[in-house]
Amino acid sequence: MDIYLIRHTTVTVGRSVCYGQSDVGLLETYEDEKSRIAALLPVAPLSIWASPLSRCRRLAEDLSTDVRFDDRLKEFHFGDWEGLTWDAIPPDALQTWMADFVHVQVPNGETFQAFYERVVSFWREAIAVQGEQQPGAMAVVTHGGVIRCLLCLLLGLPLQNAYRLHLDYGAVSKVALFPTHATVQYINR
Repeated sequence: MDIYLIRHTTVTVGRSVCYGQSDVGLLETYEDEKSRIAALLPVAPLSIWASPLSRCRRLAEDLSTDVRFDDRLKEFHFGDWEGLTWDAIPPDALQTWMADFVHVQVPNGETFQAFYERVVSFWREAIAVQGEQQPGAMAVVTHGGVIRCLLCLLLGLPLQNAYRLHLDYGAVSKVALFPTHATVQYINR
């Protein structure tokens, strides 16, 4: 089974804003980005799992009529830091978190380990459901952090290396799933 991991298109907030699970808008380049993504996908009807946040919901519904939403596909929850610029976060708290983001919990948010476990829970369930109901290609329309978690799982990478994987907005990565293993066909197209 081929699985396409799709990051949502470019958002209206800059990279200086911490926006994990905040619902943010999309740039006016959306239609062009959507067309580029669609050209990378199979022509046949595609089953899609997606984050319910609007930046993913819109793209998923524009790409397919067979869409299922799952809260486990939401981005990392930055808790009290949601909506702040990175410069507005107290430096000591930010440094402590960055030194061990896998295990240190963001105030009223989550740890990267908990985030990873949430994403892996989705993955195992979705793959089982997909395989039983419709063994063809599927897509996951979600966020950069979720895709990084999945790539860490599939490639056996330590979680502390997750952000060494660069993913552009609107990027498509392809995974081929076999009964005994998965291979990553490409990342960040």
